[in-house]
Amino acid sequence: MDRPDFSPPAHDAGMTPRFDVSNVPLQGAYVARECPVRAQNDAMLEALPFTVDAFTQRLFDRGNAFEAEIVAELLRLHPGTVMVEGGGGDAEAATLAAMAAGAPVILNGRLADPAGRRIGKPDLLVATATGGYHAVDVKWHGALSAAREADAKGTPALVATLAFPDRASAAVDEAMTTRRHEVDVLQLAHYQRLIEAAGFAAPDGRHGGIIGTERCVVWHDLDAPLWRTPSVSETTKLRSAMERYDFEFDFRLDIVAVARQHAADGETPLLVVPVRCGECAACPWNAHCSPILETPPGDVSLLPRIGWTQWKVHRDRGVRNRADLAALDMRTAQMVAAKVDVAALIAAVADVNADTSLMDVTELSPAQVAQYRGHSLTSVGDVRSLDAATAAYSGLGMTALPEQIDQARAALGDAPAYRRRGVGRLVVPRADVEVDIDMENVEDGCYLWGCLVSRGGLAPEYVPFVTWEVLSPPVESAHSLAFWKWLMGQRAEAHAAGRTFRAYCWHAPAENGFLRRLGLACGIVAEIDDFIVSDEWVDMLRVWDSQLITGHGSGLKVVAPLVGFAWDVDDAGGGESMVMYDRAAGGDADAREWLLSYNRGDVMATRAIRDWMDTTNVTPIESA
Repeated sequence: MDRPDFSPPAHDAGMTPRFDVSNVPLQGAYVARECPVRAQNDAMLEALPFTVDAFTQRLFDRGNAFEAEIVAELLRLHPGTVMVEGGGGDAEAATLAAMAAGAPVILNGRLADPAGRRIGKPDLLVATATGGYHAVDVKWHGALSAAREADAKGTPALVATLAFPDRASAAVDEAMTTRRHEVDVLQLAHYQRLIEAAGFAAPDGRHGGIIGTERCVVWHDLDAPLWRTPSVSETTKLRSAMERYDFEFDFRLDIVAVARQHAADGETPLLVVPVRCGECAACPWNAHCSPILETPPGDVSLLPRIGWTQWKVHRDRGVRNRADLAALDMRTAQMVAAKVDVAALIAAVADVNADTSLMDVTELSPAQVAQYRGHSLTSVGDVRSLDAATAAYSGLGMTALPEQIDQARAALGDAPAYRRRGVGRLVVPRADVEVDIDMENVEDGCYLWGCLVSRGGLAPEYVPFVTWEVLSPPVESAHSLAFWKWLMGQRAEAHAAGRTFRAYCWHAPAENGFLRRLGLACGIVAEIDDFIVSDEWVDMLRVWDSQLITGHGSGLKVVAPLVGFAWDVDDAGGGESMVMYDRAAGGDADAREWLLSYNRGDVMATRAIRDWMDTTNVTPIESA
């Protein structure tokens, strides 16, 4: 059965609700941050049974405990702080009264904007010296990154202490950059609109702060164009948090209004349909949406790196599942990816004899003819061999179209993995001494560096560097430094013996981030950077992705089973490991053993993948 289209309005148009939203219940900040299909389902369907898993519950509990600690610290530092009690209209009135009185810090406030259909409870409202307020939210995650982790577009961190939390007291920390969590700034933008509606906007601009696990206020400029989004006038465009929020929030008001009407009459077409995204696994509607998406041959959004923008392009061209995508023509797709306007070329020769040379087609310029010759097109007959359905993607910036076609073919194929086009033989960097490394961390820092050492024909040896002490920067640095000295010792020993050395991980940015934290803490930044950029530090994810294609994700827990590897522990995953860590830090011996076994499995998995790539004759994707 055909489904209604997911068709948000043009982002460049200056989004405002297109439907009557006056009866939509007031919405919190979460609605702009979450999948629009969730907002639709919340508005029209009866909630499904849903049990919060242990990891998610842990996040709630730890987040609430952290927020309580920050609130207690703020009350200690600022005796004049106003703590708003209760809820509903009384809390709103108390918040407005405190703002009118110029309270320097307001905790647990509540603001409503009926005209904008908004409601919200900012953790802090911080007054400015010139009048008005900025919102600050408390988050149980890091708000800062080491400056060397960021690319050239990293935003220098503007940081204030809890003792002087206002933006005017903040200073730039040259060693750090602002960690960009989009959901955080969308929430701050929601609070900004509430403050403006209440008449207490600060005159120094739209800004909001995040108190992360660093226990300081990291300030964000909500009008800075930092977020790249789809555009009608361009392929993509940089937008501010405010622009991004206004679009997303108002679009969801439309979605909720239409969903409520659909629930009432059963006929009004819905605005959105399910699309796979990063929120699905933890969404209470996953059991509702997944059967729709996974019905064979499966929705195209199930493929790696196909987000909503690409999904919409495919859907607009009648490609509604992986089989449709797999059936597109690769040669035509490669020309589209090379930015050849194949659709215009096909139209230009539609009424020309097939034997005619392209040089003789008057509608084509010499430059165009030369471009087509580079793709082995010399006659009108050659053009007729191209696929019009695939050519319909011309001019849409779909440079990944050939990759997406191959991903669809791989997902529907029989082999666990296929060689990418142009890859004749799999190549894996090897060494006489190999160390597979996997780091385990929680919000407070890294507590385990697990290493699997392989020397020639000897049995691999698992060497863990772990601390069960309460994590703090000194504790983390001390145990990470012990790991680092050991690793460099293994490297030096191999070099001294005339042996080659390599260390391996899966998805190096995770390990690199904590290594650079160690470098900053211990004054060995250059030493660590030299190693990270050397060919002795190998990201096996990049080695795999550059040569192999599966049609599925490339996480270690996805790839390792494809090559026949299995963990010794049940429910192996990062979320479960964090739950186990809480028990282990409390002294639970079984939890400690579980974590070491889990980590041992991770490093053995990277080794198993490397060995599989070295010994397996993998089918080329052209044969899928």
